[in-house]
Parts: sequence; C-alpha cells; structure tokens
Amino acid sequence: MTSKTRSKKRQAILDAAVQVFREMGFHNASMNIIAARVGGSKTTLYNHFPSKEAIFLEIVRDITQVQNPDVAPMIDLRITILTDATRNRIETALSALQGPVVNVPETLRCFGENFISFIYMPEVLAIRRLLFAESRQSEIGRLYYENGPKRARQRVADYLEKAMAAGYLKKTDAWVAAAHIRSLLDAECYEYYMLDVGESLPASRIKKMVASAVDVFMAAYGAT
Repeated sequence: MTSKTRSKKRQAILDAAVQVFREMGFHNASMNIIAARVGGSKTTLYNHFPSKEAIFLEIVRDITQVQNPDVAPMIDLRITILTDATRNRIETALSALQGPVVNVPETLRCFGENFISFIYMPEVLAIRRLLFAESRQSEIGRLYYENGPKRARQRVADYLEKAMAAGYLKKTDAWVAAAHIRSLLDAECYEYYMLDVGESLPASRIKKMVASAVDVFMAAYGAT
C-alpha cells in the first residue's frame, strides 16, 4: 500500500468514526461498527488503529492542529462527535447563563442540572477519562483545558460578574467564584464516577446535588 493510499484509508476511517461517535456516542461505539461503516475488514482497521480510543485521539490531534481557535475549539470538537441528545444538553446548560440577571439561584440550578447531566453522561465520561490519561503523554490535556473547561468556566465567570455588578452577589473575583460553583456541583460524585465505580447518575440525585451546591454557593457569595 502506497503512502498516499494509506493516508486516504486513514482519513476514511476517521471520517467514519466521527459519524459513528455522533450516531451512537463514544461509549457505545465499537471497532466492529466503525469497520462496517468504512466498508473494509477489521484487519484493515486494526492495521491503522489499535482501538477506538486511538481513533478518537487521532481525531483530536487532527482538529487541534487547526491554528484558528474559532474554527476548532475543543468544546466544539466534543460537540462534533457527540450524539444530538448529548450535544443539546451542554448547549442548554450554557444558554442558561445568557440573558438578564434576575434570579441567580434559579439560573445556577438550571445551569448546574444540565451541566452535571452532560459531564456525567457515559459517553462524555469515557472521553474525559481518555483525555485525562493521554494528557501525561501529549499536549492534548492542555488543549482540552484551554478550549473546553477553561472556556466554560469563563462563561460562568462572566455571568457571575454581571450578577455581582447587579448587586445579587458579593463583589469579588468572579473567576475564583466560578471555580467554586463548579467544584461544588461536582463535589458529591466526581471520584465515584470518574473512577467508574457507579452506574448512571439519576436525574433525581442530580437535582438534589445541584440544589445543595447552589445553597452553599449562595451562603458564601450571596449579597447581604
């Protein structure tokens, strides 16, 4: 196989994998399904990539090589390969922070419930675990943070800064406050689920977790 033919085959595999990830989610995708979508044998697929994880990381590398951050930010990468239901969840979470500042606790609860539902979906957990593991060996961890969690935290900080300016919250460092609300939202379940100890996170538990997190946050940051 010539280098040109191999390159075309590699790209065909990556294109097929993106489609499979979007339709089924990363968690449910398999090498068998990707091979069937490409139209070749599993042997051919394994000659290029040893696992679906390797395929995913190659997709990440390809996209993050684009220099313009507006073209391929990591958060858009995750959205690109996620199913519609999963993608809608993060879009809904971030949209809760837009608009006029009126009821801060309710806005944070709305954001928190959708955000936690998103980051603890099985396919998103699988991707997060993979990126964390790979971050020790490449620049992927830094790129993921700069274009994913950091951007999301900035969106939260921007909202909190508006709430502070409107007198609903104490005036302080909004960037730090955004880290605190993010940590509070995660506090009850981060290790349990990131270490793959538990099953899916039910909506009823998410609601209670988020309500507790927002109560603690408002006790610390609410204007008196």
